[in-house]
Amino acid sequence: MRDKFKLRHLDILIEEDPEKRDTSILMKEILGYKQSFFSKTKWFLKNFVKIKEITNEIVSIKYEDIELDKEHHIKYPAAIDHISYLQMVNLQSLTNSPNDFTMSEHMARVIAIATYSENKFSKYEPESESFIRYKNYILESKMFSMIGLYTFIMDGLEKVGKSWDEKFLSVEVIDEDLEAHGGEQLQQFNIINTIKTICSDFNCDESEAWHKSYYMVMSNSYSKAYANYIQKQIQITKEAQIRSKQIN
Repeated sequence: MRDKFKLRHLDILIEEDPEKRDTSILMKEILGYKQSFFSKTKWFLKNFVKIKEITNEIVSIKYEDIELDKEHHIKYPAAIDHISYLQMVNLQSLTNSPNDFTMSEHMARVIAIATYSENKFSKYEPESESFIRYKNYILESKMFSMIGLYTFIMDGLEKVGKSWDEKFLSVEVIDEDLEAHGGEQLQQFNIINTIKTICSDFNCDESEAWHKSYYMVMSNSYSKAYANYIQKQIQITKEAQIRSKQIN
């Protein structure tokens, strides 16, 4: 019975007020209810309670405990930072604004962005008909399989984000002059600057830059940050030696 639930049914199931939960759709699509005179009397009375019991049972499940369905045919990247820079930017933007869509639409978009290239063997273009069809296909896929995949992707995003944050913090060089003059305001231009850097470092145009691997982009940025960190440490050491000689 669980396999009959599609991801788009999730919005009905998570309705907090049971009286507002549109179980009529579930009765039609899960139990096969048809609006005939016979079904309205005999079938309806028999199965109305049944669908209520099923929905209550499913609602009680902790969705974060649903495991990844490795047998499902939707492929996913081995590591989430292997997706393109464009995919990651849009994925991070989406996950930072979860209330912009219904829950099922939000989850479908997250899954579609993260897995599009793995399954369609083409570059991710968020406004393309191909991507929209793929996202709608996910909405029609098995709900529990999609919840497991969504959780897997979100866990991957958290781990990857933490990993890169730790790497960059370990080589962070604070420019006090820049900070004093509002350097934090420059963060909003980070994406634009990153694209320009990709174009320069990889000798490609902007359209190609967006589709470079996020891992490649971050590795390149880390390499530069590490080199800058080493140079700064050398500078600090030399300045300390000069001061020491002056004191002596």
